[in-house]
Amino acid sequence: MFTKKLTLRTGILPLALLVLATAGLAGCDAPGGMAQYKPTLMFSLPETCNTPDGMTLCDKTGIMYLSCPNFNDPNYPAVMMQITPDNKITKLCDLPVRADTKIAGPMGLDIGPDGNLYVADNQYFANADHRSRLLRINMSGGKATGVDVVVDGMKLANAVIWRGDRVYVSDTCFDLKDEYGASGIWCFTLAELNKGTVKVKPNAKDPHVLVKLNTIEGRGSGNAGADGMTFDEEGNLYTGNFGDGVMFKITFNTDRSMKSCDVFLKDPTMTSCDGIFYRAADKKIYIADSMANSIKRVSLDGKLENLWENEDCTGEGSKLDQPCEVIIRGNELIAVDFDMPFPLLRNTKYDKPHTIHVIKLED
Repeated sequence: MFTKKLTLRTGILPLALLVLATAGLAGCDAPGGMAQYKPTLMFSLPETCNTPDGMTLCDKTGIMYLSCPNFNDPNYPAVMMQITPDNKITKLCDLPVRADTKIAGPMGLDIGPDGNLYVADNQYFANADHRSRLLRINMSGGKATGVDVVVDGMKLANAVIWRGDRVYVSDTCFDLKDEYGASGIWCFTLAELNKGTVKVKPNAKDPHVLVKLNTIEGRGSGNAGADGMTFDEEGNLYTGNFGDGVMFKITFNTDRSMKSCDVFLKDPTMTSCDGIFYRAADKKIYIADSMANSIKRVSLDGKLENLWENEDCTGEGSKLDQPCEVIIRGNELIAVDFDMPFPLLRNTKYDKPHTIHVIKLED
């Protein structure tokens, strides 16, 4: 069991994120990919945004929203940022800390059908005992007017995505006894969120659990599970497993209950699967292979391509620095660099600058 200590404003607290059991990528020099997809630096962020993570795009306004939990240097509190279509970046709002952990940990986020912003508050790094939440940032006229806790009791809340009147939240570590790498996806309706805070049960049998997944032991980087999520235009949900790089395709019945969950992609060159994004223009899913400093994409028939990959770096220039999120704006793939290393990742240390990169795609 690998245990890391994370220094927060509340002191030294345990972080048991990954059980790492196999030889990995740390220290390797393995650049790859295709020259036409060479990244360029889009933003070098200030210290107040030292750990950028989740990002979403508002289709109506063209504004992108970015979460910065600032796990790397928590002397700077978590913050939410916004980026205009002409690439001006400003602060949207601060987030209220949880009373018992004294931190906020915003990660994945998405815009709900009510126009509000929903953000996974990952408390696992501070207290792994079911402290993670789903927050709603109430929006009016493009400004944040307040924050509500709409779900409480998750383990490691990570990605967030809306489809119709339902929101899906990945939980990367269920930490079930005697069950390696258990994780899953929660599902909540807008109607129940509007009634007040939903308190989920501390196990995988809660009726809000859409699906439970298990990481393949010994295949990849560890026991971390369900991570990024994306929908295709047919309404099928795809999710990736961070620990073994396997992707799943989930189909639904007419009542939105799960119909099937099958392996969609299991490729030896996929070392991890963090943020993912489906692009309808070319019917491909773009993938942040965080462990390998790589951006990949897969067609709906399962053909995998390695767009870009680079060695350990600081994130300067054209080098990705542990990309965790990908979204697409027009023909631009925007990759957020998390830069929070764990053993066996190619990224070996946290360093400046704090970066977001862009890769030009075909129109």
